[in-house]
Amino acid sequence: MRPGWAPKGETWRPYAEAIALAGGEPVHLGPDLLGRERAVLLELEGVLFSGGNDVDLDLYPNPPELGMGREEAIRRFRLVPEPDRDRYELALLQEVLARDLPILGICRGCQVMNIGLGGRLILDIPTQVSTQIRHPAHAEGEAHSSSHDLHIQDATALAAVLSPQVYTVCNSRHHQAVDPVDSLPKCVRISAYSPVDGLVEAIEITGRRWAIGVQWHPEHPRDHEVRTRYAPLFRAFVEACMAS
Repeated sequence: MRPGWAPKGETWRPYAEAIALAGGEPVHLGPDLLGRERAVLLELEGVLFSGGNDVDLDLYPNPPELGMGREEAIRRFRLVPEPDRDRYELALLQEVLARDLPILGICRGCQVMNIGLGGRLILDIPTQVSTQIRHPAHAEGEAHSSSHDLHIQDATALAAVLSPQVYTVCNSRHHQAVDPVDSLPKCVRISAYSPVDGLVEAIEITGRRWAIGVQWHPEHPRDHEVRTRYAPLFRAFVEACMAS
């Protein structure tokens, strides 16, 4: 696992802090626990699948037909796979679903939810989608997220947490997105999108106690007021965990 994702790493820490601020007790999980998913989850009330790099195409349950080899796809779509992490998180997702534990997916975590259920992704927004909206972070550095308009669908689990009339803008740091056309799983509902270009910004898994994935970064501490503004999402997740 990359150092930033270690229990005290700078990349993992913002998620842990957001959970703690919402009243939860964060517990770090990693690829070293592969094969022990069932035992680990006996001690937990819910799972947050965090942001990060791209899921390895070879590990998709329903891989896309690209007409090219793995290495060429990595170059063309600017992919940065982490196979060890991917194997663990996809296996963990199946066990979480089997136990119907609350799930919160953030950015990559939203994509893991969709991929694990048989869905696919737009692999690289800048090269595959014609849009005037910038979804990846700016090149100047980690502190500079993009931002754009957000439309949350009425009568969704997400709308019950974040009012569609209030939450109309989100930060943005992703180059992939859930593909709403190519093999969207039947149990996955789109609960938010970018109104200008239609790209998916949030999903939820229907028939579950609580399972929401957002494409933006509500935990990000360096985006002005984002963590405070989206604190209700973490509180709702923690409350669902406490009720489980």
